[in-house]
Amino acid sequence: MKNGITGLLPAGAVAAAVAVLAGIVLPAGLANPVIVLVDLLLIVALTVMFHRTGRVPGLARPTARFWAGMVWAMAAYALGMAVDLASLLVTAVSGREVPMYGAQLVYPLAGLLILYAVFRYPTVTRTRSERLQVGLDIGIVLLGAASFIWYFTVSSRWTPGDGLLWLSDALALPVMVMVAGFGVLRVAFSGARLLIRPTLISYIVTIALSGLATALPGDPGGVPMASTVLLLSAQLISLAGARWQYEATLTGSDELPRRSRQFTVLPYAASAAAFGLLLLVVSPGLEWRRLGVLAGVGAALCLVTARQFAALRENNRLLAENRVLTEQLQHQAWHDELTGLGNRAQFVRRADEAVRRYHETGADTALLLIDLDGFKAVNDTLGHHGGDRLLSEVTARLLATAPGATVCRLGGDEFVVLTDGPAAEIADRLVTAVAEPVVLDGHTARVGASIGVAFVSEAPEAAELLRRADAAMYAVKSAGKNDWRLSKPTAPAPAQAGR
Repeated sequence: MKNGITGLLPAGAVAAAVAVLAGIVLPAGLANPVIVLVDLLLIVALTVMFHRTGRVPGLARPTARFWAGMVWAMAAYALGMAVDLASLLVTAVSGREVPMYGAQLVYPLAGLLILYAVFRYPTVTRTRSERLQVGLDIGIVLLGAASFIWYFTVSSRWTPGDGLLWLSDALALPVMVMVAGFGVLRVAFSGARLLIRPTLISYIVTIALSGLATALPGDPGGVPMASTVLLLSAQLISLAGARWQYEATLTGSDELPRRSRQFTVLPYAASAAAFGLLLLVVSPGLEWRRLGVLAGVGAALCLVTARQFAALRENNRLLAENRVLTEQLQHQAWHDELTGLGNRAQFVRRADEAVRRYHETGADTALLLIDLDGFKAVNDTLGHHGGDRLLSEVTARLLATAPGATVCRLGGDEFVVLTDGPAAEIADRLVTAVAEPVVLDGHTARVGASIGVAFVSEAPEAAELLRRADAAMYAVKSAGKNDWRLSKPTAPAPAQAGR
């Protein structure tokens, strides 16, 4: 089913169980290569999943390009793990410890490829200011995370006397976690329509578990089981998220509405957590006076953050109101206030589009210009309120009689219908529908419809199209009203005799 993709997750779960069992029953020299081999297989499965997702037919080019970039990144990561696996096997056979060159040299390449894929994907951040805000938010979160990684992970495994080579080894996995976190943060912060919500959540959980695994103390003489279980669980969760994304992409349900970037508390939470770590690190060595100063500064920073938070919430509220007002103004600019139909401006735009489409494809469009017969008498008898209700009823009948057509009100009791359907049949139905009586406040009102019909193929531009329909409509009124008529074809220009 689905080209064997669905079998990758169960197979990965079985392989992870085998790795955990190997860590329990085998000595470290044999168990560690088995665990790394399973890690490698899970990365290969994730790479296959990304590849299949990027090859789904009809996928947007930027999205396909992103998944292709992730395939290259995962391939580089798999190569690094293969190098580390070879190092572990050499160590197990020869008894001589070999550095993990995959982590030191190849993992950074995989991280760069992830960054390249993420940065190439378009987001809703269009202006320089928006991009700066996204960059600052991501930087704050990553620096906050880096302070925890440095204190709880790197500094417990490396000292300045160990040399820079071992520092790169200690930094390899934490940096990969941070790079992956950066990618997820950029997708989440910038409003990119890339990952469905379950996949995004699964990747966040994966990063959190990986970060926790790197913070746990290692076991130089054995197998670090806690870290192993956490990392294998993270691999399986990321594989599940990739499968959900593939299935959503395959069914076309991954298209999410593009939303503008909203205010997030995550950078503030990261700043508060980093300051809390600072208090934890420096407070044991401070005497009470300096500790009081630090506490005061911390309280002041909390108040500044709260003030900024309140201001940004208010800005978001104002921006939301402004968006609603803008949408209302845009609607008013193109629609009639009474009937909700398109107004004259929208008719002109749609007519121009119809003329342009005819010249490009030859597809003809009919214009039906409708003028109500007897409307003034109803308006004088029942007043403007009754006249407005009558216009609303006529609008409902026009929409019901010409479904799928463009219906606009030009003003007063004049309407237009632009349709690609059978013009004569629609005009007949419109005349019949409008002529039906309307009961208003206990009074029965009747109006008719004089309709002039013109075709785009007979008019070189929208103004000429409307003029021809108007002439046909007035011909109907002169002949007795409540009917429709086609516009007269343009007479060919007489040939000039030669001199």
